[in-house]
Amino acid sequence: MASTLLIAFSSPTSKEDATAFSKWYTETHIPEVRAAIPSISKVTRWELTDPATGAKLNRFAAIYEIEEADVAAAAAGLFSAAAGFTQTEFMDREIDPPVLHWVSKTGPDA
Repeated sequence: MASTLLIAFSSPTSKEDATAFSKWYTETHIPEVRAAIPSISKVTRWELTDPATGAKLNRFAAIYEIEEADVAAAAAGLFSAAAGFTQTEFMDREIDPPVLHWVSKTGPDA
C-alpha cells in the first residue's frame, strides 16, 4: 500500500502536440521516473477537467503511488536522476510548466 504520492502536473505545448506528449510521457518519462524511484507501485495519468463545462483542460496529472515512506529519499532519487532524463519538445515549460507535489499519508483509509 502506498504511503507517499507524487502528483506531477504537466502540459503539452499545444492541443496539437498532446498525442506526442502523451506518447513520450507514457513510453519514456514514466519508465525513467520508475527507475529513479524503484518503490513506485503504480502510476495513473489523469486529464484536468473543468467541472462547470466538462471541457478537458489540456493539463495532466500523473499520480505515482510510492511505497517509500521517506519522502526526502524518494525526492532525492528523482532529483539526482532527473538530469539524465530524456527531454521532449512537446512539454510546456514556459506558460504552464510542470509542478510536483509530494503527499504523505496521514491516517488509515476510510
